[in-house]
Amino acid sequence: MTLRRRSAFAAILVLLAVAAVSFLVVGQRSSVPQRTVIKVWSATDEAAMSAIVAGFEAAYPGIDVRYTEYNTSELQEAVLAAREKPDVVISSAMDLQVQLVNRGLASPVADVPETPEWSRWREELFGFTQEPVALLYNREAFSHRPLPSTRSELASMIRDEPGFFDGRVGTYDVALSGVGYMFATQDAQRGFQASRLVESLGRAKAKTYCCTNDMVKDVATGALVLAYNVIGSYALEQVGRDKRLGILLLSDYALVFTRSVLVTKDSHAKAAAGDFVRFLLSEEGQRLVDTGSSLFPLVESFREGQSFFESRFEGSTSFLPIRLRPSLLTWLDERKKAKFLREWQASIKGG
Repeated sequence: MTLRRRSAFAAILVLLAVAAVSFLVVGQRSSVPQRTVIKVWSATDEAAMSAIVAGFEAAYPGIDVRYTEYNTSELQEAVLAAREKPDVVISSAMDLQVQLVNRGLASPVADVPETPEWSRWREELFGFTQEPVALLYNREAFSHRPLPSTRSELASMIRDEPGFFDGRVGTYDVALSGVGYMFATQDAQRGFQASRLVESLGRAKAKTYCCTNDMVKDVATGALVLAYNVIGSYALEQVGRDKRLGILLLSDYALVFTRSVLVTKDSHAKAAAGDFVRFLLSEEGQRLVDTGSSLFPLVESFREGQSFFESRFEGSTSFLPIRLRPSLLTWLDERKKAKFLREWQASIKGG
């Protein structure tokens, strides 16, 4: 064989070797499983969940979380309307979450850590926080006047001092906010003081809001002197940073809700979504809720009882947990809801 022929033959052998290696590499790549992506639709501020999500992705390196934020009512509408459902739904509006379960849109999740009985439903819906509803106030505005201790006192103060309160009180727009509607209907079940307070808010030309964070901003600037029924966890984070703000638990009672999570029946990644739910209620997940977010962990706060909250808020109170149960659906009945909203709006507009 001449040198030229040998060189040509050697070149062919090199090309064949390269092709073989390329085939093996491609074959190996094709056998590597793709990363699983779970779509999480949530009515929880992304900033409050970012450390928790990062912790989950670190614990499960084969799973990526695609997080989309809504307000509570928008989330419910999006989930019901979507042809392609998310894998996970998180919301503070417990009644709307129960409604999704009741409509058969949730999938059971096995081996979830034990939690308080009131905070879970049918092994399909799981609370992972415990958060009180509170009164936020401007410290300067109340520097020379007493704070109310009960809803009855608050209603009387608003009625008796219109020059101070008119146009300077805030609360949720219950027609716009799902969680705000839940708070208002839970108040209504506690007796006539709730309706009396709403009437007082109406006389004071109360401003209504979609979100706690918007109320916090206006209380801080003094545009509002107080805001009623704010989410305590969100507000408390700002209170710690801003000396203009104070936060109080009214002594007659404080509603306590849980932020809940479910895996959808139509999820294409049920195993990974189930891992996410279990992580939220694991020791590591609850630690991240406590130390890496503005939220309050369910397990630790339940274990410590009232002292967990009373060490963080002003005032002493009786806590009333809202139970994840079908009874919450009562207030979602179309006729009942329409009647409640009609009466509430008539009162809040100064009826």
